[in-house]
Amino acid sequence: MSTTDTARVWHALQRVVFPFGLQAGRDELYVRGGSARSRTRLDVAAGERASFATYFAAFPAAYWVAHTDVTGVRLRMRLDESADVIVHRTDQAGTVATLARATVTGEWTFETDISPSDGWLWFEIVATHGPTSVSDAQWEAWDAPRSASATICITTFNREADCVRLLQRLASDPALGDVVDAVVVADQGSRRLAGAAGFDEAAAQWGSRLRLREQPNLGGSGGFSRGMVEALAEESTYALLLDDDVDLEPESVHRMIAFAQRATRQTIVGAQMLSLVDPTRLHSFGERVDRSQFWWGPVDPALADIDLAKTTIDDAPALSRRIDVDFNGWWMCLIPVETIRQIGLSLPYFIKWDDAEFGLRAGARGIPTVTLPGAALWHMPWTAKDDGLDWQAYFQLRNRVVTALLHGGRGGRRTLLASFTQDLNHVLCAQYGSVAVRNLALRDILRGPGHLDPVLRAGPARAAAVIADLGQRVVAEHDLPATVDADGAGAPQGAAAAIARLARVLGHQLRRSHPPQRPPRLARTDGKWWSLGMMDGAVVDAAAGTGAFVLRRSRSTAARETRAAIVLRVRMLWRWRALTRGYRGAAPAAASVAAWHRRFAGSDAPAP
Repeated sequence: MSTTDTARVWHALQRVVFPFGLQAGRDELYVRGGSARSRTRLDVAAGERASFATYFAAFPAAYWVAHTDVTGVRLRMRLDESADVIVHRTDQAGTVATLARATVTGEWTFETDISPSDGWLWFEIVATHGPTSVSDAQWEAWDAPRSASATICITTFNREADCVRLLQRLASDPALGDVVDAVVVADQGSRRLAGAAGFDEAAAQWGSRLRLREQPNLGGSGGFSRGMVEALAEESTYALLLDDDVDLEPESVHRMIAFAQRATRQTIVGAQMLSLVDPTRLHSFGERVDRSQFWWGPVDPALADIDLAKTTIDDAPALSRRIDVDFNGWWMCLIPVETIRQIGLSLPYFIKWDDAEFGLRAGARGIPTVTLPGAALWHMPWTAKDDGLDWQAYFQLRNRVVTALLHGGRGGRRTLLASFTQDLNHVLCAQYGSVAVRNLALRDILRGPGHLDPVLRAGPARAAAVIADLGQRVVAEHDLPATVDADGAGAPQGAAAAIARLARVLGHQLRRSHPPQRPPRLARTDGKWWSLGMMDGAVVDAAAGTGAFVLRRSRSTAARETRAAIVLRVRMLWRWRALTRGYRGAAPAAASVAAWHRRFAGSDAPAP
């Protein structure tokens, strides 16, 4: 219903913004039709239809009604000239219903209740009567929100240009100044951000609110924990964690804070991830941890890697279902400071699984995480990284198993078997460095929680040395051996074909290796066990597109690392209960503010 009620004071939940001044190729995330004149104004030509059934314009009612005290919303906009406005809704099954039609000139509002059966709300504008412009459109609630402010926490390591761009992007929205207490940058690089081109100009836009904290490289867990500590000192309501190498939609910050302000209980609010490589592709809609093997992944595979240029709110029922998550990645995550006071900061994981463990820890205390559609940034997708083939493989397994010890119960033991299949995959692909560094991770876990701080201080160097000793590194193009072009064998189709291929691969692995002088070169997508397992040597393109891995099969190395992987897991199974007690007993102190203050101050304890 349209309303002229002036008794209520309305507050913005979600502004409708346009892709004005953004990189090309992103328009369909905001509006289909029309021409953006500014961030809040769109021209619609005579006879043209502008649809707002898009990712950044539609209102995710399902999430608001489930997690906040908002039970009704108002759509408000201004039209310069007469046009037809149509308001739509989907339900949880994705069925579309029309809520209102009106011919509008000037200021117009429309109110509607929202219920648990709702999915999205959106509108269309049809310039039936001639050209028009729509401006200042937003979804509102009439309740008075709790006052709130945030400290933005950015962690950076030798990505000076990216970090400067992010600071500039945040400053491009003047309204953020009303809700941001401070912008804390934990600079952990060997090249200092303060000396980077453009930093002084970006810093001047934030003035005294910018806090540049230079510290040793303590990974993402140390950088973000530094930001959380600063948020506590600022007495902010929230700490907003942000990666440095992202392209941000600043409106997302407003939406996340508005959502958290109205949450019916203390709630962590996360943003979704769009792909920097393919900017209309939604790479992460919501994440969960599979308790059967302690691995994280998408809650709904149908929503993983969905292209929003080809899929709209009104033609994809899966988008209308509310998704409940276990955690949100710390690429962009709003954490109530009260949550930090109650459960502590990150565990000293350095990198990987710190966000997942924190979300599980919060959930165990009754503090949910909500990944909010329409709040997002652009980030490099996992498919463009080789983090299972470099030093990060150590932290991936070490932190996964420690998280299973902390939160897995009896089922956590299955992590050992599930992770062993990954080791076998690396062995069959002649990626022996990955197996060796993962074996190092298991040895460290067996040492008990006392190993966490020394490894944190050691950073990547220790794991990187193990990888390098086994020759597993990205080789620059000019240093690669002469190769022959090759296509990898296709993936076996069906269980019978997979078993047959595995038998052939195992038979080949038992033979003496004769690496070719001119190894075949494979695309990264072809470098799988069913191809590499039949080769004695190969060159496989790196994910980043620069250089490649040179792989050579070795029976003795494969046998040694496989044997170690088995023995270490048997030892861990035998000691699982004792390890669980030890890590659970140590975790609260390890994640405490006091412990992180000591880490920031440095320690004389020896590195491993």
